[in-house]
Amino acid sequence: MIAVIEDAIIRRLGEAGLPYLRTVATYGGELDGDTRQVVRAFPAVWVAFKGEGDPAPVGTSRTVWHVPATWVVLVAARNLRNEAATRKGDAVQVGTYQMLEDVRALLMCQDFTEQGAAQGLEMDPLRPGRTRSLYNGRLQDQGVSVYAQEWHTRYPLRLPAPPLNPATPPGAPLPELAAVGLRYHLQPDDGEADAVDLLTLQQGRN
Repeated sequence: MIAVIEDAIIRRLGEAGLPYLRTVATYGGELDGDTRQVVRAFPAVWVAFKGEGDPAPVGTSRTVWHVPATWVVLVAARNLRNEAATRKGDAVQVGTYQMLEDVRALLMCQDFTEQGAAQGLEMDPLRPGRTRSLYNGRLQDQGVSVYAQEWHTRYPLRLPAPPLNPATPPGAPLPELAAVGLRYHLQPDDGEADAVDLLTLQQGRN
């Protein structure tokens, strides 16, 4: 699910058609390398998976867990006029403030519902988190501004169903069916059955 959500974020940003963007990609430490090389990709937006919080069980069965997860979207721009222009932009070049606004407009409350689909990914809609400047002297010397904003969501982690009878060897006859248990789940499903029926089968009757 981590890769699915990350790919959806990148696709959403890349398909928006922002005219100034040169790069939309997964972050791979580009800012740690040669700044003179990486600025050729600016203006750039990178997406990085930050991590997950502690999963919380849904109901008492503990077959479904809600996992909080966070991604970081970095926006980077360059302007050799002055430091303020890297953030605010000018008549020719975009600044990181405008890039942040555009990213927020594209990702706010997104669950990545495709056009014509009834629902999106099985996740809570994205909500914005903390924004901070990735400021250092090396970037400033190159006329670079970089901001990073966190985006939070939550998705369900489901335990796989156990095998019907792991102790039964291959080819062994199955025991005679004596009863059938039915569990009814109302939507949205919280992992717990809302009603249960047990049908006992009478032996020896057709």
